[in-house]
Formats: sequence, structure tokens, C-alpha cells
Amino acid sequence: MKKSTLLGLLLIFSLSVSYAQKPQLLNKEDSLKYGWWTRNTQLAANLSGSAFSQNWQGGGINNIVLGGVFANKADFFKGKGVWTNDIQLQLGTLSNYSKDKPRETRKNLDRLFAETKYAKKINTKTNWFVGATLLSQMIKGYDYSNDKLPIISNFFAPAFFTQGIGLEYKPKPYFFISLGGATLRQTIVANQKVWDSEYYKTSDKVFGVEKGKKLRLEGGFQAVAAFDKNLTEKLNLKWRWQTFTPYTFKAFDHNVSAMATYKLNKYINLNATVLGIYDWDQTGPKGLKPWQINGGANLGFAVQL
Repeated sequence: MKKSTLLGLLLIFSLSVSYAQKPQLLNKEDSLKYGWWTRNTQLAANLSGSAFSQNWQGGGINNIVLGGVFANKADFFKGKGVWTNDIQLQLGTLSNYSKDKPRETRKNLDRLFAETKYAKKINTKTNWFVGATLLSQMIKGYDYSNDKLPIISNFFAPAFFTQGIGLEYKPKPYFFISLGGATLRQTIVANQKVWDSEYYKTSDKVFGVEKGKKLRLEGGFQAVAAFDKNLTEKLNLKWRWQTFTPYTFKAFDHNVSAMATYKLNKYINLNATVLGIYDWDQTGPKGLKPWQINGGANLGFAVQL
């Protein structure tokens, strides 16, 4: 399940990157008949750190912060329809260096998001759509409150794979709201080390998946709202809110992401990111609060292809 799903999505996105080029079309009729691609690819990296001498009395610890972002969005327009492929990878680490612990590295950002969607116009502001979304992470997560560092999460543990069909309201090119009335969501915990972790030894479920299984299937409703606009020549704001509830309406899960990017010059920018997750199945055996928040700001190198 994990390999076939991932390979399928990577194939879609690789094709969208390879062929996301504008053909030479003579007029509007040719464009609508044969279609055309648009593409936006972004690469960004940041590096920062601090260093202190051993006799520094003000307090502090030597550290290095590394981060990277890859984002690719490709759209294929033809007639009244548009096929959209979007992938976003974000990863950041923080390494501390001290006498007691020569090196301790923790991640401070880890997100894998991919979406493929086909939408077709009903009228100027309303579309019907069918699509699939994948949300997961790339590297291991640990419980740092325990000296044994038990693993909490990993690649595809969890992963949320959602497919749906519904209606989309798009009053502006940079904003839309969609409602998937027929939505299936699979919660996947496919890494055995997560299942065997000491962190979950008293729990009957891991991310809502029962022990002894690796997949949880739910049907329900999904709503998505997204915004992506250049507010000024140098400032871009993008955010996305996604919620899912089963047909029983017992709980609503929310996933929120927002990023503001300010271009200092052609290759240097400043960006601030906020991620939010509200999911009762992710509270864990320690009964953590359902809202999880991650935020940060970075100054680094960026290029748009």
C-alpha cells in the first residue's frame, strides 16, 4: 500500500514537472483545444547558528540550524478543465553542541504534502472536482522527555491519504473553498518501529489505527480553503485549511498551514511558517492537548525556476 501509493504520486508529479511547458499556440481556440501547462518551482535553503566560548557567562549553547523547502506546482489547462499537481517538502533541523552532549540534533520542521486534483467549470465561479491528497513526514520523531528517546513517528507513520469528489467555489484566482461530500480517508501507520515503540506500549491505538493493523479507513466530509497571493511586489502570503469529519460527525480534524515570504533581493528572502494540527487521534497515550502548533522564521537562499 505504502510503496504503490508513493510511487504513483511521484510518477504524477514527475510527469507534471517534465511536461509543464507552454506550447506555441496561435490563438485562444488552439489553447482551449490542445491545452497548456504552467509551472512554478521553488527551492529554498537556510543556515544559521551561534557559538560561545567556554568561559561565556551570559548563558547559551553552540548550535546550528539547517532548513530546506522544495515546492512544485504544475497546472494543465484545457477547455473548461484544469488538472493541478502540487507537492511541498519542508525539513529543518537544530543541532546543539555542549560539553555534556557533544552533538544533539532535533528536527524543528518536517512536512510532506502532495495533491493532485482535476476541476471543471460549472459556471464562472463554481467547479466540480475530483482529487487526492497525501500528508505525512520524512524522518523520525522522538520523545525527548524520555532519556531512551522512544520513537513517536516516522515516514508513513502516520500518513493521511484522502480521496474525494465535490464542489469548489473560486471567486478569485488566488482563493477557493471546496466541499467534498463523498470523501475517503486512509490513516496509515506502516513503520514497525513506531508500533514497537515504548511510547505506545500502554495504548490500544496509534494515531487512531488499532494495534495489529496498519490501516484505518473512514468515510466522511472534507472542506478545504486555500489562499495564495502576492500582496505586494515582494511579499507573498499563502495559507491552507483542511478539515475532515466522519459521517457520524463525532469529531472534526483540522490541518492548517501558512507561510509568508518576503523577497529581500533576487536570491535572498525571509519567510515565516506556522503549522497547526487538531486531531484527537494524535493526542497519544500521555493525553496531550489536541492542538499542535509549530512555527518559525528563516532567512535564507531561495530560487524560483
